Amino acid sequence: MGLARVKTFVEGLDDMLGGGIPKGHVVLLSGLPGTMKSSLAYSILHHNAARGEGTGLYVSLEQTKASLEQQMGGMGFVGPDHKPKVGIVDVAAVRKDVGKGRATVWTDFLHRALETRKKLQSFDLLTIDSLEALEVIGKFQDVRADLFDLFEWLRSLETTSYILTEASPESALFPTDTAHRLDASYLADGVIHLKMHQVSDVAIQRRIRVVKMRGTAHETGYFALVFEDGKFSVTRALSV
Repeated sequence: MGLARVKTFVEGLDDMLGGGIPKGHVVLLSGLPGTMKSSLAYSILHHNAARGEGTGLYVSLEQTKASLEQQMGGMGFVGPDHKPKVGIVDVAAVRKDVGKGRATVWTDFLHRALETRKKLQSFDLLTIDSLEALEVIGKFQDVRADLFDLFEWLRSLETTSYILTEASPESALFPTDTAHRLDASYLADGVIHLKMHQVSDVAIQRRIRVVKMRGTAHETGYFALVFEDGKFSVTRALSV
């Protein structure tokens, strides 16, 4: 019997992944600003909720709830009643209070907040935006050990988790440009990389690549990532 999977509802991507992302995986969504990392992560949570496939929670460490809801609503990620289908935990204000404290203060707060939320209003899918913000406000000391603990704790929640992270656009195998992000790539169950690719003097194309996905046979090359009418899709990229 195959692994239970979570659909991304990105046309073409789920087929590449054998039906979706294995449930319980911790997946990095990496890419530079403008590659639509947050939109893709939110889209996965939204479409799962809209189709009754699983509830989602989006943890924003930088953007306010109102700002995020306005941004995603403008992209069409709302229900028939024009209300959000995804829960949002906005910790931007709390960061001001705990950001100057010890790392354990912040990580303990995050653990308690999400564990309490899961007991009161269970969620199946989780997005943390972003890894860089979490490292700064959490004041990671031993980065590899802290990342290991973070990923193991996320798995203990029995959710499928997506962690947004920045990355260099030029890396060949693991799209990272610092040692700690390379650690994250090794420790994560999956890595999906987004980038902007110049196809002509005036045209830029967004592209997506599944760098790794444990328990899944998949293609490792780049595909074009297209967003239209509130939905993402992947197609064969032009060889330019």
